[in-house]
Amino acid sequence: MRRRQVLASLGAAALAGCSTSNLGVPRAVNPLPGEDDASAWAQQGPTPANRRHAAHVSVTDPTEAWRVENDGPVSTPAVVGETVYLAAGVPDEGDRKYHIGALLAVDRETGTERWRTVFDSHGGGYAGCSPIVYDGTVYVGDAGRHGLYAVDARTGDVRWTADLGGSVNRPVVAADGVVCLAQQEYIVAFDTAGEEQWRYSKLNHTFLTTPTVVDGTVYVGSVFTGDESESVDDESSVVAALDLQTGEVVWEAARGENFATVSAADGRLYLAGKQTVQALDSADGSRVWSHRVDSRFGRLAVGDDAVFATDGRRAVALGRKDGGRRWEFEADTHLRTHPTVTGESVVVSTDNPRVDDHAVTYALDVDSGDPRWTLELDGKMGYAAAVGEDRVYLPSHQTGESGVVVGVESANPE
Repeated sequence: MRRRQVLASLGAAALAGCSTSNLGVPRAVNPLPGEDDASAWAQQGPTPANRRHAAHVSVTDPTEAWRVENDGPVSTPAVVGETVYLAAGVPDEGDRKYHIGALLAVDRETGTERWRTVFDSHGGGYAGCSPIVYDGTVYVGDAGRHGLYAVDARTGDVRWTADLGGSVNRPVVAADGVVCLAQQEYIVAFDTAGEEQWRYSKLNHTFLTTPTVVDGTVYVGSVFTGDESESVDDESSVVAALDLQTGEVVWEAARGENFATVSAADGRLYLAGKQTVQALDSADGSRVWSHRVDSRFGRLAVGDDAVFATDGRRAVALGRKDGGRRWEFEADTHLRTHPTVTGESVVVSTDNPRVDDHAVTYALDVDSGDPRWTLELDGKMGYAAAVGEDRVYLPSHQTGESGVVVGVESANPE
């Protein structure tokens, strides 16, 4: 197995052991029809740039097309062609009190289950990692015996697994034959046959979000875990640009305050941190603008001319050019999810883990922030929406109980 260790400027932590179970599958890939179509949500963005933007979709006056109910939590799905892929928690047959990881494939038109693969996770748990589809394979993280699974998208057969010594909780990203993920202390890259290619680490830094990939470069943001005190001016956390094929550092920039999200568009990186939303030049990490916020805006999406961020009870829109505030919306309770931008709306959902209220999805007008429509979900905890063709897919679940994914479409499509 080929490994390259990338030493960052502040030093690198010792590498943890990693073994990969390659189950004899060939290196050749067989993409699903429609993986690269604009109507697909193959990765969490729906591309490796992580913009969470689907300009071609417009849902008004939503009506339920179908729902999938699961005896356990469910993730934000991936949608390719005629199939919707869900990472889900299912009861552990050895101990029914706990959930273990599984991957479900359902028919996009009807919601009928086509296949399910239950992972080898006895005594483990459900990671909550959303799946992605790349070159005919579904990649999904897990909290059980193996940290990462590569599953045949057509049959549900496991192609290979990677033992990473812990849970993989964030979606992976794949481009140009490389599968890349964040696992707290490391950014790890595999080829599509499951051989580890490189690792990147940085002393006293943790990586808690999905990497972003554009034009052969991986962009990641860190959370600083050292002893220094944090303030709005603290620049201990970094943004790093890495070569996708080798893991070599292209540039590193101290841009501060514990980043949780990186999105890329038109030569810029957009980041959400503890007290700012920022735009950086992707060529060298220089700061283009920084917008101060009153509380942590850790989740964002990038539309045609605005950046949309959520956390706490608020959603805000900032101009992509200069970071100027366009509008602000305040919900009745916490907005849990990353925004998802459609042609006319910014879709966000609430989190109500301690009250009797259901989660609510808001579709906010991209220009004004006014609600275009709202939809109550069967659950307390809403998760980020996915988009496919003419539908929006909304996952939610009760705390420790059942999960639901609802596919909604316009009641009277034009």
